[in-house]
Amino acid sequence: MTSIDFLNKVHKNLDSQEYNLSFSPAKSKNYMLYCNGNFIGGLFDEELCFVYTDNVSQLLGQPEPIYRGYSSTAQHRMLMIPEEHWKEALKLTYDEKFDWSRLVYDMTYTSIGAAVVEDFYDENVIFLRFCFERKLLKENPLDRQGRILRMVYINRDLTEAGKYLFPRLLHKFLVFSDRGGKTSLDIMLKRWYTQLEKEYQNLTAK
Repeated sequence: MTSIDFLNKVHKNLDSQEYNLSFSPAKSKNYMLYCNGNFIGGLFDEELCFVYTDNVSQLLGQPEPIYRGYSSTAQHRMLMIPEEHWKEALKLTYDEKFDWSRLVYDMTYTSIGAAVVEDFYDENVIFLRFCFERKLLKENPLDRQGRILRMVYINRDLTEAGKYLFPRLLHKFLVFSDRGGKTSLDIMLKRWYTQLEKEYQNLTAK
């Protein structure tokens, strides 16, 4: 049995703009736990449990997994999370299970229709080539003729540096208003990247 007080404690400590938590009833007055709509664990007998991941297992010293679920027949392999590791374990679990599939860039959606995509196409070629050359994308987004291979990119398409730099560089690229001005997009991308790379290096050096 898990009390409402414990549920509220978990929600207060872990619910955020990035990780939206929700709950559903399980057997013996316990609760299944969801993060951003994805099943991620549960609250069982006043304990927080996350579905098993290698990274969280290493964080906790590789404890023996337990089995918990909606009922005696619907069991999931889980790890019991000590309170001092709640936040880090949530991030590690979500990253390993779900973050790889998070949408990063959909050109057709951003550009609002095929006609605008055509007008915006050459600039996207420049942007994607730049990101690949700076090792922000794992695979070349262009073919041998310099044509874009696909219009949608998700988190697993990014390198570790790309997970930080690509979204921030993309934002600057999309709001760039001087597209017909004297400063070329290539030059602006180099300026933005230099600034963002310094921020990233400072962050990873801590």
